[in-house]
Amino acid sequence: MSLDDPFYEAFLPHHTASKHRVMAITRHPGHTQLHALATVSDATAARRLADALNSRLLGRRNHTERLDAALAGMPDSVVAAVRQLPIDPVRVAKWGRPPLAREVYSEPIDGILLFPTTSCTPGECTLCKDCANDCQNCELCEEAGCEDCIPPDLTPRTARLLAAAGAVLADQYFDYAEAVSRGNTSAGDLQFVLSIMRKQSAEFLRRVARAFDDLVGDLRDGTDPRPLDMVEQIALDLLISDAEAMHSDADVTAEFAEGLPETPYDYDFGSLYDVLFEDADHDGYLSSKHDPAAPGELEYLFERFYSLEEQRDPNRGFRR
Repeated sequence: MSLDDPFYEAFLPHHTASKHRVMAITRHPGHTQLHALATVSDATAARRLADALNSRLLGRRNHTERLDAALAGMPDSVVAAVRQLPIDPVRVAKWGRPPLAREVYSEPIDGILLFPTTSCTPGECTLCKDCANDCQNCELCEEAGCEDCIPPDLTPRTARLLAAAGAVLADQYFDYAEAVSRGNTSAGDLQFVLSIMRKQSAEFLRRVARAFDDLVGDLRDGTDPRPLDMVEQIALDLLISDAEAMHSDADVTAEFAEGLPETPYDYDFGSLYDVLFEDADHDGYLSSKHDPAAPGELEYLFERFYSLEEQRDPNRGFRR
């Protein structure tokens, strides 16, 4: 059965004491089948390849780049086995994205691993030529003479911790929105919500929660989370702040660093404010001393920044 079949469900990594595999799940009338697709070198490689194949099945942005990166360095037999599978995101979309693929894709690392780990530019630098090993022994880079070889601000480990913090924040706002809908908010609920937003409608709060999810989606797709409106700018600030707090717990940091390359640039949260924000116009909304705005008074926060052409898919819906 080809993997563009409408009964195709998902990819999963499978690990034993001696092998790491990527499995394909297909559904037939009355039963489900599990197919061994490829055997790879380690657990991270298996997870990354499974995530990349699911990202293609789900039509995630840059899914081709993510699959190419996951296959880099793989044995020819694995590359051939994957390349000959006619996974067509457009055709699959016509039949509906597989719900199982969505479930297993909850915390993908294939996009996270696209973030840089060294100062060296990908491929051959036109100025440095043979610059390698994080620009070690490169006189031009030591003198800051190369504009392409620059230390990364957002590494895989940093990005994954940011995504984890954003997912928690999104759930907190979704929870508060549900409490508002039921009409039984508590003091415990309020502690997670910005003071200025506490009187807004459940629908407003759900849109704020989705802003966190959108930024998390950027990170998991291997894309810098650049805010497209003021709510996203507020959300990104909270996301960075919470990720920095999570980093103070060594066990939590180790959990989210598992399987990701370590670099000397990890967890430089302070630099992200300079890199990801155009300005600090959102700062005033973060104050705990703010009186709650009247219902409906903050709708302007969702207006897209006029200087940006990019926008979110208006049909993307809500995770919860």
